[in-house]
Amino acid sequence: MTLKNPIEISQNYYKIADLIVKINYPDTLNLENLLPSFRVFQIDNTNEKPALSILLSTDKAPATADMGILRSDESIAWGDRFCFYEREDSFLTTIVNDQGNEQWCMRSERNFSQSTIYIPSSTEGECSSVIWWMLMMVFGQAALLHDTIMIHASVINCNGQGIAFLGKSGTGKSTHSRLWLKHIPNTDLLNDDNPAIRISPDGIHIYGTPWSGKTHCYKNEKINLKAFVRLQQAPSNLFKWQSGVSSFITVLPSCTAIRWNKDLFATMNSTLEKVVSQVPVGLLQCLPDEAAAQLCYNRIFNKPE
Repeated sequence: MTLKNPIEISQNYYKIADLIVKINYPDTLNLENLLPSFRVFQIDNTNEKPALSILLSTDKAPATADMGILRSDESIAWGDRFCFYEREDSFLTTIVNDQGNEQWCMRSERNFSQSTIYIPSSTEGECSSVIWWMLMMVFGQAALLHDTIMIHASVINCNGQGIAFLGKSGTGKSTHSRLWLKHIPNTDLLNDDNPAIRISPDGIHIYGTPWSGKTHCYKNEKINLKAFVRLQQAPSNLFKWQSGVSSFITVLPSCTAIRWNKDLFATMNSTLEKVVSQVPVGLLQCLPDEAAAQLCYNRIFNKPE
């Protein structure tokens, strides 16, 4: 009998929002090709403790008679192919593959600091997108223990100051960012979907991440967070600053946290309270036009109108 050669395990390290992410993976996977948006975040081996450790495994996921409590069976990304279960000691995420004959499985510790992603054998066409999405999910949770929140936003860098545009999908966040890029001098796009905010001793910063939706904008950069602006479509342009509880409520729906993990959700709320106490929050009811971008810019930077 011929014994199979053991699969060699490699390690890659990434720094995202100043947090270390460690990925262990079999040499049979070409991680650079699977995760192209991670390339600019990769670092050399480090002695820093990872905020998040992930194992990518081509082994079959262990059979589990009790999956736990089904918390969700639908997602925007995966529709009804997705299930999320809560167990006493862990969380399980499953996604049926695009051929419908196997499923992905991810087991995560309660605080999401460690996860194992089991890759099914039939993964052609979606291996990269599923791993990319699962990493985004676990990073968004594990980061909460490090004064860091991922948010759903489009972020403009204006002279080194970050403005995060918030709103429901389809509200026009990306459109408003493009209006700034076109009409406001010295602006650039930092991230168009999932930036990260972190509190540090030298202030509150917003970071580019490997996750930027459909826009290929993967920048390993951090800038000061100048303001949040929630967008609402309206027949005319009107800007209002929010205060107190209204500021918190305006930003909260855009923050990434799993409500069923009460400890992490409470940690996120505490961090968000600190952030909105220092970063102004505005509400912009607007048309998708140059005047809306100019009004927003003037109010944020105290320019005459």
